[in-house]
Amino acid sequence: MKAEIVVHTMAHHGALVKSSIAMKQYEDTWYEEYKRIHDECFHDMRTALALTPVNCCDSREKLMEKQDSVFIYTEGNMLMGSVAIDGHEIDDLIVAKAYQRRGYGQLFLNFAVAHMQERLVSPIVLRVADWNKGAIRLYLRNGFNCVKTEIVNRG
Repeated sequence: MKAEIVVHTMAHHGALVKSSIAMKQYEDTWYEEYKRIHDECFHDMRTALALTPVNCCDSREKLMEKQDSVFIYTEGNMLMGSVAIDGHEIDDLIVAKAYQRRGYGQLFLNFAVAHMQERLVSPIVLRVADWNKGAIRLYLRNGFNCVKTEIVNRG
């Protein structure tokens, strides 16, 4: 079975971004909840690409290896979501399903862009699947433009 997905690479061309959210680096104590949220956010994409296992995030050990680049946001004992920063790329911006469409994605995106701008990272890029229309609208509203579109084939 051949699966394909349209993926856009977007680059930030906006102004300087300020962030007021206090995100912290990933800690191993959040692994199970992080994995659950990551899996629920990427299930549809992994299914479309025929990736197995469908539910999959980095192993506990691999997450700890990149702990410095994964930022989480918690309220009380609830993990609301996270964002990873890998060099010039914003990656795995996820919001727990129960908290989507409440502005957390905007907050996490602002955090990532501001964090990278403070470190003089340029260009700032991200990749997004074409079917994720809500994310695309968010990125366009926040100074990102599409710089490349490709079809990823699996199967």
